[in-house]
Amino acid sequence: MKFLNNFIIAAVVLAGISLSGCAKEADPKRPIEKIQKEVMTMSVAQLEAKASAYAAAIRAQKAEITKIQQQIQKMPIEKVFNDKSMTRRIAGIGQEAEALFERYRIYVKAYQEKGGDIAKVQLEPPQETGK
Repeated sequence: MKFLNNFIIAAVVLAGISLSGCAKEADPKRPIEKIQKEVMTMSVAQLEAKASAYAAAIRAQKAEITKIQQQIQKMPIEKVFNDKSMTRRIAGIGQEAEALFERYRIYVKAYQEKGGDIAKVQLEPPQETGK
């Protein structure tokens, strides 16, 4: 039983480490100039990984915004405008999403210039057409 408990704790710690690593892949505060220099020497695979990480972070921000919108719909309109913490939260998410998108575009442009398949790093999956 002790082995099982230790195994579970180790698994949780490893999962936390791996998830925190993914979050750092898409850094909204990473200097633009640094990214612009870095993409020149990156391989197509590296660019794809970075662009995909930024796309995932942007999708996560979009999901967060959707949750906030659902909360707002349930609130009386006067409370929405008086809730300073919600206003700050919305503004913060918007600024971070904008910063992520700006960096994402740099990686995608370099990826495309080096012959990468843009469909692999799109923010939204392609829409199915009715047959």
